[in-house]
Amino acid sequence: MAEMAAAGELPVIQRTFIDPGGFRAGTSVFPTVSGPAHLPVLTGAHPGRANLPGIRWAERPSNRLGFLGKTRSYMTPFRSPKLQRDIAPDVTTLFAHIDGLADVNTWFVRGCPTASRFTRTSKASAWVKSLATTDWFSSDLAAEHAVVKAYDRGFPSVFAVFPAVDELGHKSGPRSPDSFEAYRRFDKALGRVIDALVRTHKLDGTLIVLTSDHGQSTTHTHFELDAFVRQTFPKTLSYPRLWNHVDDAECAVMVSGNAMANVYLAGSGGWDDYADMTSGRPLELVQRLLAQESIDHVIYRKGGGRACVVVGRHGTATVEPDVKTGDAQATSVRYTVTGVDPLGLGLPPEALGRDAIAQRTAHTVYPDAPWQLAEFYRSSRAGDLVVCAKPGYDLRANFEYQPHNGSHGGLHRDHMLVPAAVNGTWGREHVRTVDLFPSILHALGKPVPAAIDGEVVEIHR
Repeated sequence: MAEMAAAGELPVIQRTFIDPGGFRAGTSVFPTVSGPAHLPVLTGAHPGRANLPGIRWAERPSNRLGFLGKTRSYMTPFRSPKLQRDIAPDVTTLFAHIDGLADVNTWFVRGCPTASRFTRTSKASAWVKSLATTDWFSSDLAAEHAVVKAYDRGFPSVFAVFPAVDELGHKSGPRSPDSFEAYRRFDKALGRVIDALVRTHKLDGTLIVLTSDHGQSTTHTHFELDAFVRQTFPKTLSYPRLWNHVDDAECAVMVSGNAMANVYLAGSGGWDDYADMTSGRPLELVQRLLAQESIDHVIYRKGGGRACVVVGRHGTATVEPDVKTGDAQATSVRYTVTGVDPLGLGLPPEALGRDAIAQRTAHTVYPDAPWQLAEFYRSSRAGDLVVCAKPGYDLRANFEYQPHNGSHGGLHRDHMLVPAAVNGTWGREHVRTVDLFPSILHALGKPVPAAIDGEVVEIHR
């Protein structure tokens, strides 16, 4: 966006966000996948706290039925009721805090009245039409029309998702001509929405926030992770073959965004035990994965607790939050390297708070990674082993609804960096997407809930 705006291709974004000084490269959350990465903006909650560790995940079996009813994919029908059921009831959305907030293509609509859901029935049909015709631009036009319709009907605020940039990034690559055209068309759509606000004399009193759930990297090679894992753990369950080994699986592989995966392993005593990642077949799997050019690094939880280990080819890094178990948010994180730092962060061995981690890692290849991993492992559903693909590669070759030439999901800056833009100015340099929820409420003069993960960043207008 910044490159295109500098070239004069996004004039509305330039004058609305960049010229006033309100455009930032913010950081999203891990995993950088749709669904979990929508939650920070909508709820002020990290995916770990919301217990949503991917767009696909599993829960460890606890009875003879095995994984029956223990897996989840949000790339299937009935996404909204699944999210309602899966996310803890104490997680609230902007819809519950901002009166008259309309929904356009939102993933998680808890607290949104039916009358405020402007794409409740049309979203699915628009998606199917775009998929069948490969015309994803029409989905953005439908979103634009719904936004204007909401304003025309007297709704003061709208939360809207424009899907074309993401979908065309997957289909053609994030730096393809189609993707660049999607940005240009979005810029024009935003201009028309602003024109509608001008006509009704509402623009001066309107806060406009622009962000994304994740970034994306170009994909040239597919690596079929589940088939590879079966070479070490033959009884592996994976999506969408959920009937294979549903009752006797020793491993489950759930890929999200195509560049990260949650992998679940039975321990020596079955699913009641966590696997020892430092010996036996689990260690063999880690070593075999790291021998593959397509794998960036792997991460495993230490003993079922909150600490985790990032494993690279020539060293490891242990991420230790100052809370050992449970769902509490950490106040500091210690990042300890043995050998060569697999993420190349160059952090000191002492514990650092969230702001220090953000500042010290902002210009690295893996911005904010220690904090994101500490947050991710708040989830009881997080994989025993997390696999991240290198940019250029992904972890699935089969069963996709369209060709995938763009991927996301990992900790790499291409996936993690997103626009954090307001039609005003920010009160500090670094902004996380999880900070947008409380910052929006604060800017609108609304009370900010105490039990959230984000922090208020002043927005000056």
